[in-house]
Amino acid sequence: MEQDSEIVKGLKAGQDAAYRHLYEHHYKALCTVAFEYVNDRLASEMIVSDVIFAIWQNRNYLEINTSLRSYLVKSVRNRSLNYLAQAERQETLRQHIGKEIETGQMDDSDNPLTQLIEKELDKKINDSIEALSEQTRKIFCMSRFDNLKYEEIADKTGVSVDVVKYHIKSALARLRISLKEYF
Repeated sequence: MEQDSEIVKGLKAGQDAAYRHLYEHHYKALCTVAFEYVNDRLASEMIVSDVIFAIWQNRNYLEINTSLRSYLVKSVRNRSLNYLAQAERQETLRQHIGKEIETGQMDDSDNPLTQLIEKELDKKINDSIEALSEQTRKIFCMSRFDNLKYEEIADKTGVSVDVVKYHIKSALARLRISLKEYF
């Protein structure tokens, strides 16, 4: 427990070593916890990365009254449940739209408004990706468009896996902000 308080103090102080400690000592176990809920390795990794990144972003307000591991597990559990709820809402929406298309109530492909929105969204996505820093854009594109794993990207770019995770997380956060009006 004493080591936990030192890690939390380090996080609050913005120490990289404390942040690395979260990855080195908790990442794999937390991925296992997330996987128990979502049953998807990539989603599990993203959930854990989101939790650790959120801790880093909100480190000034960080208050942990339990063990660090308990706090992290609870955070991953909550984030996993949120992920599942969001996935369920998206699936319900997909099914609803699919039924409308099947019954002829909605024909996406012929709708000029839909086509215009799709073109506008494509342009906005491309512009948002182009606005990323060169390194972030390169790493994000390797992950999303070339379907490379974090380790492969790290090898190709000569950076650590943690740096790859940081750049992808940063890219996704910026894309969420720039594309929020569409979602």
